[in-house]
Amino acid sequence: MNEQPTTTSRRLVYNTFFNVATLVSHAVIAFLLIRFFLSQLGEVPYGVWLLIGGSIFKYAPLLSLGLSSSINRYIPVYLAKNDEEGVRRVISTSWFFFVALAVVLIIISLVVYRNVGSWFAIEPELVQTAGRLVLIVGFCFAFAMPLQPSTAILSGLQRYDITNSLALVVLFLRTVLVVVLLLQGYGLLATGLVFGLSEIALRALHRIFVRRLLPKASLSLVGRIDLGLLKDMLAYGINTFLYTMGAIIIHNASILVIGIFMSTAHVTQFTVAGGGVFLLSQLLQAFTAAIKPAVSDLDARNDHLRVKEIAFLTQKYSLLLLFPGGCFLVMMGREFLQIWVGDQFKDPGAIGGMAAVLTILTIGYCLMLAQHSNFLVLVGRGQHKIFGVLTALMALLCVAASVISVKVFDWGLIGIAWSNFLPMVLISGVILPIYFNRKMHISWLENLRNVWRPALLGSLPAVVCIGLWKYLAPPDSWLEIGGVVVAAALLTAAGGWFLTLTQVEQRRFVGMALRKKNRGSD
Repeated sequence: MNEQPTTTSRRLVYNTFFNVATLVSHAVIAFLLIRFFLSQLGEVPYGVWLLIGGSIFKYAPLLSLGLSSSINRYIPVYLAKNDEEGVRRVISTSWFFFVALAVVLIIISLVVYRNVGSWFAIEPELVQTAGRLVLIVGFCFAFAMPLQPSTAILSGLQRYDITNSLALVVLFLRTVLVVVLLLQGYGLLATGLVFGLSEIALRALHRIFVRRLLPKASLSLVGRIDLGLLKDMLAYGINTFLYTMGAIIIHNASILVIGIFMSTAHVTQFTVAGGGVFLLSQLLQAFTAAIKPAVSDLDARNDHLRVKEIAFLTQKYSLLLLFPGGCFLVMMGREFLQIWVGDQFKDPGAIGGMAAVLTILTIGYCLMLAQHSNFLVLVGRGQHKIFGVLTALMALLCVAASVISVKVFDWGLIGIAWSNFLPMVLISGVILPIYFNRKMHISWLENLRNVWRPALLGSLPAVVCIGLWKYLAPPDSWLEIGGVVVAAALLTAAGGWFLTLTQVEQRRFVGMALRKKNRGSD
């Protein structure tokens, strides 16, 4: 069995590159498809897809109760100890659990199918289609579920090059097929089938590569199923589950609340309004995805100084992205939405309301995303219980406030946005930073000096540029929007290099670039 290689800055950057490439591609294609879906399906049917198909894609992974995260941690830990039997027990035990989950998902799909018309405010002519969509997407996910451990194993092996390369291939093929089918006149059911089958294909490909990398390990119900280990993995994973559940529920539960108490057209408006935030969120999560297995590896080797260094660097770089990205969405949200989808909505006041929703969501989500890298550091160390509980609490507050704002006060989409914003400010803006700094023994002065101050300085030129552009010449075309984005990106890169990075970090990046150049010339 292959021994786990020691985590290095080079490996971390290498994995981060693949994560960024894949998740950004996902986010950009999803962003582009929103307008295409609106034009081909219409506002109301697209709302049905978001409510049914989108919800299943988001919520189905929650059934794992965080076990994927446990696999991601336990695999590198056992490999660092060269414990082959431990690796085999993790793999076989996980597969047993995911087979059981597949059965649960099938049952849930059947229950939702029987009640979809009474549970959601779906137009009568689309109820039957919505029910069939539940079965198609739900059953496809159920068939893919037993293959889910393969993805987590590759992540634990830090083989993000494999997982992301395969994900890109499947993503592009799926996108082409969906576009062709919709242009040929097919609708929601064909879309759901393509998305579902692509999920099965991706997990199957991951399974093939796991067999090649770990030939002595097997996904099987025969032997090596350790229920005691399963209990320990669930105890670890449940905290990650709480955080992941909170992050998913905060946005997607809002869609369910809108779908239950308002309409599928409002589902479309809220989702489109949050499209820019989703793009920013995916980019940030891609950048930080490689942190957890790296921290697990370093923590297993008791290299606590490098763990702390990773915590500082990843949050600093995260803020360097969030500051200009968030400012762009706040300052130019209305122009962005008008250029993007302004001609797809019949209501002339829809864009104004969606821009207000975008502004509120952007500020709240940026506060939450600023803590994402800190959460992953604690996950890697197995110290994330309180983080997960607080995030789950934030999600419950968001859901409760959303229901009250719509059902009691009839505040509409603005009420939903504020219901998300206020719990985010309290928990992500105040409580979680205090908890993380205490857990990592970091003072506020140390955090300000190593993270916030350099990130603010590096992003300031881009923020000023966005503000002046908005005031002097608000964009009214894709070319002008592109000009703003390119200018802000260049200024962020320059500001980051000269005002954010230390000399040590600059030499590190130059060294990695030179090594890559030399390998390319060999």
